[in-house]
Amino acid sequence: MQPTEKILVSDFDGTMTERDFFQVALSHLPAQAAAPWERYQHGQTSHFAALAEIFSGLRVDEHDLDAMLVEMRVEPGLAGSLDALQAAGWSLVIASAGCAFYIERIALRSRIEALILANPGDFVPGRGLFMRPPRQSPYFSAELGIDKAAVVQHYLGGGLVTAFAGDGRPDLEAALLVPPGRRFARGWLATELERRGEPFVRLDRWQHLVDHLCSAAA
Repeated sequence: MQPTEKILVSDFDGTMTERDFFQVALSHLPAQAAAPWERYQHGQTSHFAALAEIFSGLRVDEHDLDAMLVEMRVEPGLAGSLDALQAAGWSLVIASAGCAFYIERIALRSRIEALILANPGDFVPGRGLFMRPPRQSPYFSAELGIDKAAVVQHYLGGGLVTAFAGDGRPDLEAALLVPPGRRFARGWLATELERRGEPFVRLDRWQHLVDHLCSAAA
């Protein structure tokens, strides 16, 4: 990533893609495989533990895994949008509570250039995707693996113009750290921000996000 004074910190699953990887994974697993996520929603386990348990249950080969990644549906035209964002002086940092294994795989194939901060993991064909807590990361969180708010605070603390885009519960604290005009949300995050009366820019398409950030800098 080139030196910059403007940073877009973005969630990946459900923000840069239409579907979360865990949702795709559950669609390929027995119904009882959703139990860890239900426990998380009831406050009985951590977000990290729930995802790690679901991912470890995948008994697929590499070909099937790649087909699952296609099912996540990366935002159409994303690479071109990110090129325009970079031309306007913005660098992308992907901060995810998901697994770096599939994010890096998708990023490579979709020509997405970004610093990726996510939970490490190894895929063993036929045995599962095994996610590990990033205990050595300066952004480590026992609850999430990667603390997105800590990532945002890092860039804000360095005096950089910082924007954030997200869609889920792990994104709320990070979203509230940035000014409303640089706060992009969809899904659960958009609903929660509306409930709180917190202004934000609705993230419908990535091109709209790019247009908004580029016009604000003009």
